[in-house]
Parts: sequence; C-alpha cells; structure tokens
Amino acid sequence: MEWSTGRAPLGAMFEGQCEQNGPGEGRLCNFGYARGVCGHFPEGSIADAIRFSVVGKKRGAVQIVWVLERDHAPVEHGLLEYRGGEFVEMPQGVIAVQARIFIENYLSR
Repeated sequence: MEWSTGRAPLGAMFEGQCEQNGPGEGRLCNFGYARGVCGHFPEGSIADAIRFSVVGKKRGAVQIVWVLERDHAPVEHGLLEYRGGEFVEMPQGVIAVQARIFIENYLSR
C-alpha cells in the first residue's frame, strides 16, 4: 500500500517495531486511534490522537494549533508559536515531542 506523507499528522510517515503487530507495522500508530489495538498505547490516555496544523506565519514565527482527539472529537487544544528555532512556550509530554517532529518536518519541505 502506498502511504501519503502529506496527510500524515506529523508531516511524514514513521516506521518502528510494534510488539503486537511485528516489525514494520508501526505505521498503525502514524494516524492515531491505536487504543485497544497496540500494546504500547498508554492505558490512561485522555486522547486517541494528536493533530497539528500550521495556522499562520508572521514576523518570523510559525503558529501551530494542536488538538487532542478522542473518538474523533476534540477534547483539548492549544496554540504554539515557533520562533528562532524554538517554541515560545512548550507544552509537556507527548505533545512536546510530537510538536518538535511536526515543525521539523514542516520546515524541511
């Protein structure tokens, strides 16, 4: 199957090893919604997926909105600003890690 990187939530596809699905099947988690399917999915997570979008660029800054989704509905959201190679205010946890990957992929296009 051909995977489109343009619609991938982090701007690119990532492969890894998934204990439940075997080597190369890490693509399962690229689009979120792996709850109950992937053994690595965090049990107490409030969200099934994180979505990022660039919503603006001004004065050398890139503005990014992030949305946590559960059952395909938003449960939490926020706005990030990336300027001078850093986020102005960085969120915590997995949002921080994925936001960094998202902006790196966005800027490399």
